[in-house]
Amino acid sequence: MPNKKGQISDTMNWIIATIIIIVILMLFVYASSVLSKTKVVSYKGPETKVDLLETKTSLAFLINDDNKNKIEQWIKDEK
Repeated sequence: MPNKKGQISDTMNWIIATIIIIVILMLFVYASSVLSKTKVVSYKGPETKVDLLETKTSLAFLINDDNKNKIEQWIKDEK
């Protein structure tokens, strides 16, 4: 039993550190919940519509140049 003092003090340090970390986390959660209730964030960014056909075409051109003729033919057929 004489060598247990070091283990006890090390354990107490970890217990106290864990309690402090839990208290800090609880404070952050509380503060974020208070802020979320008091402040409303609205974002009005640019509204962009993505043309699916154009996106697929550009991706296919980047992947393989052989696809270019096929895609151009499909586009002509759709019109």
